[in-house]
Amino acid sequence: MEHGLLWCYVQRGKSPEVHGAQCALAWVGGVHSTAPATGDVAAPSQWRAMGELIVCGAVSRGEPYPDHEWWREAGIAQLDSVERQRWWAQWSSYGWTTAIAEGAGLALSWAMGFSDDAPPVLPRHLEDGSRATPELRQECAAIMREALTRSLPARSGLGAPSRPDHTSAST
Repeated sequence: MEHGLLWCYVQRGKSPEVHGAQCALAWVGGVHSTAPATGDVAAPSQWRAMGELIVCGAVSRGEPYPDHEWWREAGIAQLDSVERQRWWAQWSSYGWTTAIAEGAGLALSWAMGFSDDAPPVLPRHLEDGSRATPELRQECAAIMREALTRSLPARSGLGAPSRPDHTSAST
Protein backbone atom coordinates (compact mmCIF):
# COMPACT_ATOMS: atom_id res chain seq x y z
CA MET A 1 0.00 0.00 0.00
CA GLU A 2 2.81 2.38 0.87
CA HIS A 3 4.35 1.85 -2.60
CA GLY A 4 0.98 2.52 -4.26
CA LEU A 5 0.51 5.69 -2.22
CA LEU A 6 4.00 6.89 -3.07
CA TRP A 7 3.40 6.24 -6.77
CA CYS A 8 0.09 8.14 -6.68
CA TYR A 9 1.66 11.05 -4.81
CA VAL A 10 4.62 11.45 -7.14
CA GLN A 11 2.90 10.66 -10.44
CA ARG A 12 -0.67 11.88 -9.91
CA GLY A 13 -0.70 15.39 -8.50
CA LYS A 14 0.89 15.42 -5.05
CA SER A 15 -2.22 15.14 -2.94
CA PRO A 16 -1.65 16.12 0.71
CA GLU A 17 -4.01 13.36 1.91
CA VAL A 18 -2.01 10.75 -0.04
CA HIS A 19 1.25 12.22 1.26
CA GLY A 20 0.08 11.91 4.86
CA ALA A 21 -1.04 8.32 4.31
CA GLN A 22 2.21 7.36 2.63
CA CYS A 23 4.28 8.92 5.44
CA ALA A 24 2.23 7.08 8.07
CA LEU A 25 2.61 3.70 6.38
CA ALA A 26 6.32 4.31 5.73
CA TRP A 27 6.71 4.84 9.48
CA VAL A 28 4.61 1.78 10.38
CA GLY A 29 6.59 -0.32 7.85
CA GLY A 30 9.98 0.81 9.15
CA VAL A 31 10.95 2.70 5.99
CA HIS A 32 10.95 6.07 7.77
CA SER A 33 11.95 6.58 11.41
CA THR A 34 9.88 9.69 12.18
CA ALA A 35 6.26 9.36 13.30
CA PRO A 36 3.85 11.21 10.99
CA ALA A 37 2.03 13.51 13.42
CA THR A 38 4.27 14.09 16.41
CA GLY A 39 7.68 13.88 14.74
CA ASP A 40 8.63 11.38 17.45
CA VAL A 41 11.70 9.38 16.42
CA ALA A 42 10.87 5.94 17.67
CA ALA A 43 9.96 2.54 16.34
CA PRO A 44 6.25 2.10 15.76
CA SER A 45 4.22 0.14 18.24
CA GLN A 46 0.50 -0.19 18.77
CA TRP A 47 0.67 2.38 21.59
CA ARG A 48 2.68 4.87 19.51
CA ALA A 49 0.42 4.40 16.47
CA MET A 50 -2.62 5.09 18.63
CA GLY A 51 -0.98 8.28 19.91
CA GLU A 52 -0.24 9.35 16.35
CA LEU A 53 -3.84 8.59 15.37
CA ILE A 54 -5.17 10.74 18.23
CA VAL A 55 -2.91 13.66 17.26
CA CYS A 56 -3.81 13.27 13.56
CA GLY A 57 -7.48 13.56 14.45
CA ALA A 58 -6.97 16.74 16.44
CA VAL A 59 -4.80 18.37 13.75
CA SER A 60 -7.13 17.32 10.91
CA ARG A 61 -10.04 18.97 12.73
CA GLY A 62 -8.01 22.17 13.19
CA GLU A 63 -8.28 22.01 16.96
CA PRO A 64 -6.12 24.33 19.10
CA TYR A 65 -3.11 22.85 20.84
CA PRO A 66 -4.38 20.60 23.61
CA ASP A 67 -3.66 21.43 27.21
CA HIS A 68 -1.51 19.13 29.33
CA GLU A 69 -4.60 17.32 30.66
CA TRP A 70 -5.64 16.30 27.09
CA TRP A 71 -2.26 14.68 26.49
CA ARG A 72 -2.45 12.90 29.85
CA GLU A 73 -6.00 11.61 29.25
CA ALA A 74 -4.98 10.41 25.78
CA GLY A 75 -2.19 8.41 27.43
CA ILE A 76 0.51 10.24 25.47
CA ALA A 77 1.61 12.93 27.93
CA GLN A 78 5.27 12.35 27.13
CA LEU A 79 4.59 13.54 23.57
CA ASP A 80 3.58 16.99 24.82
CA SER A 81 6.41 19.46 24.35
CA VAL A 82 7.16 23.11 23.74
CA GLU A 83 8.52 22.25 20.26
CA ARG A 84 5.28 20.52 19.28
CA GLN A 85 3.25 23.41 20.69
CA ARG A 86 5.20 25.87 18.50
CA TRP A 87 4.75 23.62 15.45
CA TRP A 88 1.03 23.27 16.15
CA ALA A 89 0.57 27.04 16.53
CA GLN A 90 2.31 27.66 13.21
CA TRP A 91 0.85 24.88 11.05
CA SER A 92 -2.23 23.19 12.51
CA SER A 93 -4.76 25.51 10.89
CA TYR A 94 -3.05 25.44 7.50
CA GLY A 95 -5.18 23.48 5.01
CA TRP A 96 -2.30 21.43 3.63
CA THR A 97 -1.32 20.30 7.15
CA THR A 98 -4.85 19.33 8.14
CA ALA A 99 -5.21 17.33 4.91
CA ILE A 100 -1.90 15.54 5.54
CA ALA A 101 -3.05 14.71 9.08
CA GLU A 102 -6.37 13.41 7.74
CA GLY A 103 -4.58 11.09 5.30
CA ALA A 104 -2.14 9.90 7.95
CA GLY A 105 -5.00 9.20 10.35
CA LEU A 106 -6.93 7.22 7.76
CA ALA A 107 -3.85 5.15 6.93
CA LEU A 108 -3.08 4.50 10.60
CA SER A 109 -6.70 3.44 11.18
CA TRP A 110 -6.34 1.00 8.28
CA ALA A 111 -2.95 -0.30 9.44
CA MET A 112 -4.28 -0.87 12.97
CA GLY A 113 -7.33 -2.76 11.66
CA PHE A 114 -9.92 -0.13 12.63
CA SER A 115 -10.92 0.23 8.99
CA ASP A 116 -10.89 -2.32 6.21
CA ASP A 117 -11.27 0.24 3.41
CA ALA A 118 -8.73 -0.53 0.70
CA PRO A 119 -7.38 1.85 -0.27
CA PRO A 120 -7.72 3.69 3.04
CA VAL A 121 -7.33 7.14 1.45
CA LEU A 122 -7.75 8.69 -1.97
CA PRO A 123 -6.65 12.13 -3.12
CA ARG A 124 -9.17 14.89 -2.50
CA HIS A 125 -6.90 17.85 -3.19
CA LEU A 126 -3.84 18.39 -5.35
CA GLU A 127 -0.67 20.39 -4.79
CA ASP A 128 -2.06 23.38 -6.71
CA GLY A 129 -5.11 23.53 -4.41
CA SER A 130 -7.54 22.10 -6.96
CA ARG A 131 -9.92 19.24 -6.19
CA ALA A 132 -9.03 15.77 -7.41
CA THR A 133 -11.35 14.62 -10.19
CA PRO A 134 -13.42 11.45 -9.83
CA GLU A 135 -11.34 9.93 -12.65
CA LEU A 136 -8.10 10.62 -10.79
CA ARG A 137 -9.53 9.14 -7.60
CA GLN A 138 -10.58 5.99 -9.49
CA GLU A 139 -7.15 5.70 -11.13
CA CYS A 140 -5.39 6.05 -7.78
CA ALA A 141 -7.72 3.49 -6.19
CA ALA A 142 -6.83 1.01 -8.93
CA ILE A 143 -3.09 1.67 -8.46
CA MET A 144 -3.32 1.14 -4.69
CA ARG A 145 -5.47 -1.99 -4.93
CA GLU A 146 -3.01 -3.45 -7.44
CA ALA A 147 -0.14 -2.61 -5.09
CA LEU A 148 -1.84 -4.70 -2.39
CA THR A 149 -1.97 -7.78 -4.61
CA ARG A 150 1.57 -7.93 -5.96
CA SER A 151 4.80 -8.68 -4.24
CA LEU A 152 7.31 -5.91 -4.47
CA PRO A 153 11.07 -6.13 -4.69
CA ALA A 154 13.09 -5.03 -1.71
CA ARG A 155 14.13 -1.39 -1.77
CA SER A 156 17.68 -1.97 -2.97
CA GLY A 157 20.08 0.54 -1.53
CA LEU A 158 17.22 2.10 0.43
CA GLY A 159 16.61 -0.78 2.76
CA ALA A 160 15.13 0.17 6.06
CA PRO A 161 17.62 0.00 8.88
CA SER A 162 17.08 -2.68 11.44
CA ARG A 163 14.51 -1.57 13.98
CA PRO A 164 15.71 -2.57 17.43
CA ASP A 165 13.37 -1.61 20.23
CA HIS A 166 14.26 1.81 21.40
CA THR A 167 12.47 4.68 23.01
CA SER A 168 11.95 8.20 21.89
CA ALA A 169 14.02 11.05 23.09
CA SER A 170 10.74 12.50 24.36
CA THR A 171 10.01 9.50 26.54
